[in-house]
Amino acid sequence: MPNSIFANARASALETGLLGADRLSRMIDCASPDDAVRILQETGFGDGLSVSASESELLVEAEENKLGAFIRETSPEEKLTRFLLAKYDFRNAEAVMRAKHLRVDYRPMEAAEGVYSLAFLEEKIFADDYDAFGAPLKKALAAADELFVGGGATGRKINALFTRAMYAEMSALAGGNRVLAGIVSVRADAANIGVALRTRNFALAQEMTVEGGVLGVEALRILAEESAELIREKMRFSPRRELVDAALEDFSAGRPLTLLERAADSAALTVLETEKYSDEGYLPFLRYCCKKTAELCNVQIVLACLSNGADKATARARLRGAYEGQNGYHR
Repeated sequence: MPNSIFANARASALETGLLGADRLSRMIDCASPDDAVRILQETGFGDGLSVSASESELLVEAEENKLGAFIRETSPEEKLTRFLLAKYDFRNAEAVMRAKHLRVDYRPMEAAEGVYSLAFLEEKIFADDYDAFGAPLKKALAAADELFVGGGATGRKINALFTRAMYAEMSALAGGNRVLAGIVSVRADAANIGVALRTRNFALAQEMTVEGGVLGVEALRILAEESAELIREKMRFSPRRELVDAALEDFSAGRPLTLLERAADSAALTVLETEKYSDEGYLPFLRYCCKKTAELCNVQIVLACLSNGADKATARARLRGAYEGQNGYHR
């Protein structure tokens, strides 16, 4: 496995090729999605694919696959590789599990490949052979089998199983690493805030909450049961007040929790801002991976806004990420 010096050097070289705020702004100002796609293709985004705006998801998929390959080939630690690719592995495992029991094609549900190839997941999951997986995923797969066989499977329950298992895996992988633990903590709390406000049902929210955050059971109850005014009052000293305020802004207006999702997707970069002048360990490698992830999300947001006729201010407000520099996105 490559060492940190090699991984950091490769990441620093790739970071100069990120789209950056200027190109994203130019894309938002485009008259049509096709014009925005042309800007992407001029930069080589999408690995040279030539597609129209209606097929732009292929460009993002190509970049996701490149990022996954880069992480697998370059990451200096196995735990870090699994941490960064967990979202792909758990989503793909869930897709294959659904395909196994519902007799459907999992390919429309698949994500980019993580640590495990799709062929490996299909082979093991269809054979009920889970010993090759870590404890959280192994447990989720066995529990999903029980739900499907017992007739108790629903989309919500199956998704909750794999989401909770993913956070358990990431929390374990973060271990004593301050930066990774900080990333998991913010994302977990954002996920739980969203669950509580969307369900407005404390018992149901408890079934769907994930581990790794700092918000306790009482905070979850307040979020699930109290009015927006009381939530603000009771959580004014919470360490996650910014996340709560962002969520309540949309919740009070009856909108999807876009601002909370933005905060969650930006969490890794927000945590990394505290280490922006440090090149200790594998931090430059981790920073690049997180910036690239934010970039992929931002491209999807911009293209979706253009396709749906959203105004430019709305598109800019939805952008994820908050890091400085030539290639930075700004709050």
